[in-house]
Amino acid sequence: MRISGPKALEIARRIFRPRHPPQDLPSHRLRYGHIVDPESGEVVDEVLLVFMRAPKTYTRQDVVEISGHGGYLVLKKILELVLREGAREAAPGEFTKRAFLAGRIDLTQAEAVLEVIEAQSEEALRLAQRQLEGRLSREVQRLKEMLLDLLVPLEAWLDLPEEEIPQPNEAELEEGIKGVLESMEKLLEHYRQEVVYREGIRTAIVGKPNVGKSSLLNRLLGRERAIVTPLPGTTTDLIEETIVLKGIPFRLVDMAGLSSPRDLVEEEGIRRARRQLEEADLLLLMVDRSRPLDEEDEDLFREVRTRGKPTLLVVNKVDLPAAFSPEELKDVRAEGPYFISALTGQGVEALTQAMVDVALRGRIRTSPGELVPLNLRHKRILEAVRDDLKQLLASLDEMPWDLVALELRGVLHRLGEIVGETTPEEVLEEIFSRFCIGK
Repeated sequence: MRISGPKALEIARRIFRPRHPPQDLPSHRLRYGHIVDPESGEVVDEVLLVFMRAPKTYTRQDVVEISGHGGYLVLKKILELVLREGAREAAPGEFTKRAFLAGRIDLTQAEAVLEVIEAQSEEALRLAQRQLEGRLSREVQRLKEMLLDLLVPLEAWLDLPEEEIPQPNEAELEEGIKGVLESMEKLLEHYRQEVVYREGIRTAIVGKPNVGKSSLLNRLLGRERAIVTPLPGTTTDLIEETIVLKGIPFRLVDMAGLSSPRDLVEEEGIRRARRQLEEADLLLLMVDRSRPLDEEDEDLFREVRTRGKPTLLVVNKVDLPAAFSPEELKDVRAEGPYFISALTGQGVEALTQAMVDVALRGRIRTSPGELVPLNLRHKRILEAVRDDLKQLLASLDEMPWDLVALELRGVLHRLGEIVGETTPEEVLEEIFSRFCIGK
């Protein structure tokens, strides 16, 4: 349990009894003792407690941390004591928000705390750690310095005419803006690459009923997540799970088989399955090699083609006798075919490698270790700044110098939103509301 604020030490002294002298609580020293109700004298729990004096704390305020025995009731009783003695419950993300407001971290680093917590893969965690270390902050500072190098001489010339400062050179200003734009495009390209590691690839397993979609899901997960029976139509709702392959999260969606519905339940399942086809980044199109291809297969092939999504053709049940030849699949517009047995695992490793190859294709041009971490908020701000600079560049030859300076100041102001220097209060509230209480 963590208490932060000017009364943290006062509250700790009222409810904590050290087991051994001294009775005081020196800063950054772990003490063993008991939490005691000061009104009744009742011992609530045996704990370890540490007091940390500001500013050498997470929030740059006085902080007390109490480590008690795990368990809902005992922690609830300690919390009730802390609240009764003058504290209040923290809002979501309030400890990190206090650290940000105190200047200990900037807004990108505050967001990185949440990124660390929510990371789904080791590579996503590395990106979050680089953001926490200030990698993006340094890039933003570099962009600001490039803009200031353009703005400062211009404002000096406008504000100090008596100093005979040389008039700005339009060609040099144009080249400077182009340099800033080039750096921004590189950052945006990093986002387009790293989004694979942060958000993963939404992968829909598509096929007729009973071709083995749920068996493939279970095989990829390494456990029985979906119910598998010989009866068609067993899966009537969506099942979503995540696996990580080569550092990339794949959000697998097993769904109802696409065929003519037999009842209202199947009809709703198929409607949801078709919606997944729209939302997916990658399709695994499955057919059953032990059954002849029919009109429903052809309809499914046509429907997948209309989506225009990256598609891997998966031919399942190779452990059974073949009912059609590979030549019958030559018109299917998908990569493969990949021959597998979801039952035995045969061919699944080659399929997973193909999934990784498709996920990385055309996206990864920079080594993951060199990527600058950005989230969607950072991307949108950079895109807005880029558009403002392009518009300024297009009208530079006809715009008065004082308006050019005004535009550059506006760009700097907007860029400051990334690190929290000029971020609107409602945006801050939205960001920290996504945190859990304890952070």
